[in-house]
Amino acid sequence: MSFQDFVSTDVALEKYDLIRRDEKMIDYGQIQPISPSDVLMDSLEFDLKHHPQLLSEYALCERIIYPILREVWKRHLKLEVWSHIPIQVDEELSGVPDYLIARKSPRGFQRLEMPLLVVIEAKREDFITGWGQCLAAMVAVQKLNSGIKPLPVIYGMVTTGRIWEIGKLENQVVTIHPFNLSLTQLNLLLGVLDYLFAECEAQLAKIEKSV
Repeated sequence: MSFQDFVSTDVALEKYDLIRRDEKMIDYGQIQPISPSDVLMDSLEFDLKHHPQLLSEYALCERIIYPILREVWKRHLKLEVWSHIPIQVDEELSGVPDYLIARKSPRGFQRLEMPLLVVIEAKREDFITGWGQCLAAMVAVQKLNSGIKPLPVIYGMVTTGRIWEIGKLENQVVTIHPFNLSLTQLNLLLGVLDYLFAECEAQLAKIEKSV
């Protein structure tokens, strides 16, 4: 099945025998907000002012979502942000996530290594379908990492660019954080993304230490 066939989390829950929990996974009060750079603010303000309703799905990714991810990526250069890279586990599970955050190859290989965070655009502001596709991609990433011990936590985000939702897949349990973030909370959003990137780096450090 393509990720597009997962129209809600229920499809993935049933197919892969997962358990869903809607509960708090991040304490926003403990997150250090990050002030956006002038470059990011100028870019977002321009695109939101001049193209508020006319952004295509691709343009939304490139003009809103990616600049926000890149702002945080600059603080975590052991990671790599991959855009629209096809992944295929088997004939039953394949697709093209909007973004994958993965380990930057220590040997300089130009290939996807140990993805730990999936970012999916909620097309037409449909978070139900967005989370179905995100969870399918998270399962695929978990399977790609199946040879790693301990099995790492896979994080996921679904976003319209303006609204961002967060979740994680840990073994067979998927947790969806009940409190979303808005672009109007940009400092907090950047802080939460920085926390997730740091969690990915911490997992990679633990994995590399155990090898």
